[in-house]
Amino acid sequence: MTSRTVIALCILFAPMSPALAQPTTINYTMTLAGLPVGSATMVLTPEGTRTSVAISGKAGGPFEIGRMNASAVIAADQVTAQSQSGSGKNASSATLVSRGKPGNSSFTYTGQSNRGPGKIAMTLADNRVTALDKQIPDNPNAVRVPVTDAHKTGVVDPLSLLAQLIKPGGTWQPENLCGRSHGIFTGQSRFTMTGTALESGVAKGLPEGYQAMACKVTLTPISGHRIDKGNTGKPSTAALVFARAPGGQTLLWSLSIPAVFGSFALTAKGLD
Repeated sequence: MTSRTVIALCILFAPMSPALAQPTTINYTMTLAGLPVGSATMVLTPEGTRTSVAISGKAGGPFEIGRMNASAVIAADQVTAQSQSGSGKNASSATLVSRGKPGNSSFTYTGQSNRGPGKIAMTLADNRVTALDKQIPDNPNAVRVPVTDAHKTGVVDPLSLLAQLIKPGGTWQPENLCGRSHGIFTGQSRFTMTGTALESGVAKGLPEGYQAMACKVTLTPISGHRIDKGNTGKPSTAALVFARAPGGQTLLWSLSIPAVFGSFALTAKGLD
C-alpha cells in the first residue's frame, strides 16, 4: 500500500451533512499536465450513523491511467473499504477493515497485485503497534528504509484516521485535517500527514451559496518506503479545495498532486 493510496482514501471521502438524507453525486474531470485524461464520479449516501461512498473513474488518451472503482462504509467504530484498478497483468484489488477507535484498533488488509496476494493483520493499543503479521510480496531488488519499533509508536492505522476526519452520519471535519498532524502506520510503512489551512482557494463553478475552503496536505515518509532507483523519499504535497454550503454540507471540489508529468488534478464539474 503506497502513501498515494492512503492520501486518496483520506481526502476523497468528503461526505455531506447527515441532515441531507439522500445521495449526492459529484462529477469530476481528470487532467494531467493540464491535458484532459478522464473523468470520475463519487456518490455519497448517508445511512443514519454511517456513510457509504462509491467512487469510479476512467482515463485514456495519451496517458493510460486505466480504470478504478472503490467503495467504503464509514462509521464511528468501523471503517471498511474495497478497491479495484487496472486490468490484465496490471490489475490490483484490496479490501481493508479497521475496527475500534483511532490508536486502539484492529486493522486488516488483503490484496492482489501483479506480484501476487498479500495480507496484513495489525493491532494497536494506546497509539502503539502491539501485534503485526505482514505477508506482502516485494521486489527482491527493492531497497527500503528499515522500520524500527520507534516508528510503530504514536500512530494510527490509515482507515481509523477517517473516524477522526468524519463524524458518524457523514459530516467532514476539516479542523481534524487542516492545521493538524497525524502519524500513520500501514503495517508496511510509516509516514506523517500534516495539514495546513490556507486563507483562500480557487474554486470555479461553485454551486450558489457555497464557499471555498483551501488546505495543503503534506505526506512525509519516515520508514518502509523505497529509496532505490531514484526514489529519494521526499515529502509530497497535495492541494485541496473544499466547497461548504451555508447549511454545513462540505465536499471535495478539487485536488492537485504532483506527478511525473506536471500535476494530476481532479476538479468537480457539477453536482447531481
